[in-house]
Amino acid sequence: MNDKTHVLLWSQSQCALHIEPIADMLQENARAFAADRRMDYVPMVFGSSDECHAAAERVRPTLHARQLERAGSPA
Repeated sequence: MNDKTHVLLWSQSQCALHIEPIADMLQENARAFAADRRMDYVPMVFGSSDECHAAAERVRPTLHARQLERAGSPA
């Protein structure tokens, strides 16, 4: 793993995506463990920033549909 490897994370409760370097994700997970705090973000894709952004674009329509459903709006 190098500093250029990123991760695409998904939050079910926030219906959101987030991309960050893997090192940042691991550091935040360690902080959550130390504080006995629940983490909501689930890793979906590991790769370059571009690969993670491309993966996010592929799943964005599903996320958008879910957001509309939660808001009670017709798709």
